[in-house]
Amino acid sequence: MNAKYHILSIIMEDRESAFHPVNELLHSYAQNILLRVGYPMRDLGVAVIFLIVELSVSEMGAFSGKLGQIKSVKVKVTTLKLEEGEQNEN
Repeated sequence: MNAKYHILSIIMEDRESAFHPVNELLHSYAQNILLRVGYPMRDLGVAVIFLIVELSVSEMGAFSGKLGQIKSVKVKVTTLKLEEGEQNEN
């Protein structure tokens, strides 16, 4: 597996209906999630989740595709393009 780092922005436009399906899917990918930050915007009825994940490009496509199939969920993925040496430097 040629894993890469990806940043996901997930917007749940209907928190009530999307909350459980999204969380179940995130739980199934928990071993690949490096960072998860959620921001519920209760006054607007939406929630935003930011993730940093480590997956191959094909696995990322499957994951984002499953998220995008959930009603009222929108997903944006950015794949980080790091040079080989940059991943191991501190």
